[in-house]
Amino acid sequence: MAELKYKDYIFTEFKEDSNLPAVLSPQAYLRGARQIPGANANFGFQVFVKPIFLEKEPHIHDNDEYLIFLGAEPPDVFGSFDAEIDFWMGEEQEYYLIDKATIIFIPAGMPHTPLDFRKLNKPVLFTALLLSPKFEKTMNGVRFEYDGPGYGGAPKTIDI
Repeated sequence: MAELKYKDYIFTEFKEDSNLPAVLSPQAYLRGARQIPGANANFGFQVFVKPIFLEKEPHIHDNDEYLIFLGAEPPDVFGSFDAEIDFWMGEEQEYYLIDKATIIFIPAGMPHTPLDFRKLNKPVLFTALLLSPKFEKTMNGVRFEYDGPGYGGAPKTIDI
């Protein structure tokens, strides 16, 4: 059999344990260029099953980001959304209540969060898509980079 020409574009190793107590495990995550050389995206699929207050301080990214909130009961990921999630964005920290399936576009450099999964009557499928080869953020003037649980000195679990 001939060598497969495009085999480096096919990736099956994206299962990882959740590092948050409110998220089912395993979760699916692409950690950008660490996993696929040349990749310009970081994203995951996480199922939140109980309230959790994430990202308590605003931060920015060097690249555009999309936050996607869906119900986690297929086939109707729109009708199964039953949660109240608090989100803030912009310099002035404008508040938004997410109470239906939603996609939020965050341009590069725009401050955003806190993010509070305040009330979950049903599980929520959450995806954060950052268009960057490595996850990075700047919060309170300090730059952070993250390659996934247990990588680069990051803990395997986070106790929030």
